[in-house]
Amino acid sequence: MSMKLLLAVDGSRYTRRMLTYIVSNELLFRPLYDYVLFNVQPGEGNRYDVAANNVLLEEPTHFLQAHGFAPLCVTRQGEPARELVVAAKQFQSNMLVMGCRGQSAIESMVMGSVTAEVLAHSHVPVLVVR
Repeated sequence: MSMKLLLAVDGSRYTRRMLTYIVSNELLFRPLYDYVLFNVQPGEGNRYDVAANNVLLEEPTHFLQAHGFAPLCVTRQGEPARELVVAAKQFQSNMLVMGCRGQSAIESMVMGSVTAEVLAHSHVPVLVVR
């Protein structure tokens, strides 16, 4: 059985840190596993820009390919935490991997946290890389 991993990407340095962690841990993450690079753009009417989203996925795709990985790229529009949880189920993922900027408890209460929402609602294990 092959592992199926959903990788949450948003173009931030936290995404780069998460991807670096994946390629540097060959005991946990092997190129032969199935990887889905998944990006969610918050839903704001019809302002979803597919071309811009595809550009956002280019760097992570090339980075993983340079290390022997062959990811599938998927973009969605909507509420990020909800879409990540739905995608993990849809793709039958064994794990969801995401970067996190490490907000304090007060920052999370005021601004909310996609990571906290995903951790609260995910039906698969979530690996948070800080």
